[in-house]
Amino acid sequence: MLKRVAYYLAYRHDDYMKKVRFGVIGCSSIAKKSFIPAIKKSKNAHLITVASRSKDKAKLFSIEFKSDYENDYESLLSRNDIDVVYISTVPSTHESIIMLAAKYGKHILCEKPLAISYNSTKKIVDYTKNKNVGLFEGFMYQFHSQHKIIKDLIKNGEIGSPILFQAQFGFPPLNKENFRYTKNLGGGALLDAGCYTIHAARNFFECEPINVNACIDLNNEDIDIHGSVLLDFGNSQTAFLSYGFNNSYRNNYKIWGTTGHLSVPRAFSVSADYKPKIILEKQDVLKEILCDNDNQFVNQIDYFCDNVLKENAQKFWAKDILSQSKIMNQVINKK
Repeated sequence: MLKRVAYYLAYRHDDYMKKVRFGVIGCSSIAKKSFIPAIKKSKNAHLITVASRSKDKAKLFSIEFKSDYENDYESLLSRNDIDVVYISTVPSTHESIIMLAAKYGKHILCEKPLAISYNSTKKIVDYTKNKNVGLFEGFMYQFHSQHKIIKDLIKNGEIGSPILFQAQFGFPPLNKENFRYTKNLGGGALLDAGCYTIHAARNFFECEPINVNACIDLNNEDIDIHGSVLLDFGNSQTAFLSYGFNNSYRNNYKIWGTTGHLSVPRAFSVSADYKPKIILEKQDVLKEILCDNDNQFVNQIDYFCDNVLKENAQKFWAKDILSQSKIMNQVINKK
């Protein structure tokens, strides 16, 4: 589907020719469970080294994943055998790390949310443009093949014209020490879960909303715990989105059309060995479509590697990052 970018230099052996050389900043659970294993499975990427606030943790990661490790972030970024960096630290640290990575000329794949405010996002995007480095916000869900099946069903007229997009993403209570409950670390349900539903609605309608309304539930620490968002995309198309912490698990989206309805019961977090299903409902018709299992992290890495040097892709990524952040800013200011 995508052509491989082939400018990258060899690393150590000919086996690594044309592979994008990754440095990983942040030894997080998502890095350990999903992203680094996906690098290992990707035909386009190769893990070189890792770094963490904890030298001991970085060393343990390097042993587990057979890589080098560095004592600090700047030591990793200053290496000449790194093409790109993956960032999976707490959101409040993203700005400073991205700016440092761009200073060293490294392309960047950063876990969502890219930043904790629109002003920070704008500053980051402007700086990375000035440094001519690619910057991608890691919404991995969009690379699962089930979403293409959904779009093909709609394109083929299975539900008529789509008029309403609904999404829910939320979790039971987390450990009280989790950074998601701490505001100054970039916590809150919007930044962690609600952002997926907003991105999915924008991605589905392939345009930006003309009006944003929201209802947000704050706890005693001024962290948003639950929220609902109504996005008006014009042309009689709307999105109703809900997200939250401390509630029953939800991970789905639904599309209501003029002649039918589609449901995706497992939409955002989908393990690589899980076979998701799509439910199609029409008059006197109820059909379950079983999809193949897929690794959305591997697909994301391959897409990033194939496109990181392309000017048009870099421009699209920057525009998408700013548009996403602008809507998030509108939502949080509705509280």
